[in-house]
Amino acid sequence: MNSRPFVRILLALILAIAVFSTPAVWAGSKYRVIYDFYGPNGFSGSNGGPPIAVPVLDASGNLYGPAAGGVGNWDLCSGPCGVVYQLTRGARGKWTERVVFNVSTYFNLAPLASVLAFDRQGNLYGILGGEGAGPNWVYQLTPGSNGWGFNLIYEGYGPDVGGVLPDGAGNLYGAVGVRSAYRSTVGKMSPGSSGWVYTNLYTFCSTSGNCSDGAEPIAPFSWDTLGNLYGADHAGGIPRRGTNGLGVAFRMTPNRDGTWTYHVLHRFGSFKTDGRFPWGGLTVDASGNAYGTTLNGGPNGAPYGNGTVFKLALTSRGEWKETLVYGFPDVNLGAFPWGNLVLDKAGNLYGVNNGGKAVCGVYLCGQVFKLNQQQGGQWKYSVVHQFTGQDGAYPYGVVIDRQGNLFGTAWGGGTYNHGVVFEITP
Repeated sequence: MNSRPFVRILLALILAIAVFSTPAVWAGSKYRVIYDFYGPNGFSGSNGGPPIAVPVLDASGNLYGPAAGGVGNWDLCSGPCGVVYQLTRGARGKWTERVVFNVSTYFNLAPLASVLAFDRQGNLYGILGGEGAGPNWVYQLTPGSNGWGFNLIYEGYGPDVGGVLPDGAGNLYGAVGVRSAYRSTVGKMSPGSSGWVYTNLYTFCSTSGNCSDGAEPIAPFSWDTLGNLYGADHAGGIPRRGTNGLGVAFRMTPNRDGTWTYHVLHRFGSFKTDGRFPWGGLTVDASGNAYGTTLNGGPNGAPYGNGTVFKLALTSRGEWKETLVYGFPDVNLGAFPWGNLVLDKAGNLYGVNNGGKAVCGVYLCGQVFKLNQQQGGQWKYSVVHQFTGQDGAYPYGVVIDRQGNLFGTAWGGGTYNHGVVFEITP
């Protein structure tokens, strides 16, 4: 079973004891809902709501993402099986939504809560899966004059696949798993004359019974400017009672013979106030520094803290050093960051968290936050938007366009309580 809902339940238990206060909101932003998902019978809205991942932008500024609803084909799917939607900006800033792929047309599967990705040719890639720790399918959607063509690329293993990452040559990289191994892997998928070819690059828990190298990466990977691959594992590393590890950050470097070498950059929980359980990937800046978030840990709160934003930098001695960018002090002011961070042209960081002031059912509604680096290396935290339920709740994350506008999804709230797509302009 996909573990994201399980984590939401854990957060609910933590947040239920919160006493409310008012966070400072960044006054320079303008938030608006650009699309409300609807569904009169649970997930059965024909437009696909609710969304289940952060959206992606194409070269023209259109938004795409997976959603859990849609109209099911009862011969192939026991209910709505999910869709891929498109949002296109029209006159006067109005956005129009349409479904570009209905999963139930093809399989008794559903989109996983994984981020879609475009290659340089405009093809769109995503992950389909079933219930439990079963197979997953990497698929390709190809734009054409008669709509989007569909192609299955690879059958992998494991329920929590964050997505695949294209390179400039048309290859795909992801933790899609090897079914015969029944363990998380890093793999490469390459197009060929006879179809796509899978090459295993690394298998986690490389030592039997020991996952000190990490396990279960559930967020998309990322590139640096030199072609190195970065990611984070939400398990493995340093074991603690009741867990199979507190998480690991890693980098993979290509070798001349086509193989890749796996490097552990940091094992979380290495000291008392260190972050624990990264639930997003790494975001790499032009200097090669990597930024990410942890769901728990940090210098504030007991027993595990409210989460962190961290930085990993390569030292002159060739070692990677982790520094704290921000430790969330209180659930009411923002806590439990979720998903990947994004960088703007000025080097500011943006992300989402699961804290905030307003109550949305048993959860706090969540926030979009900004971190601005100050002179001396310190970072200033501000709230870009506080969700209230009516304008969305429980954000997945944000993406940024060339003009510095932020876009994101929230899987709850909105007019019909089936989630929203939102835009934040600076």
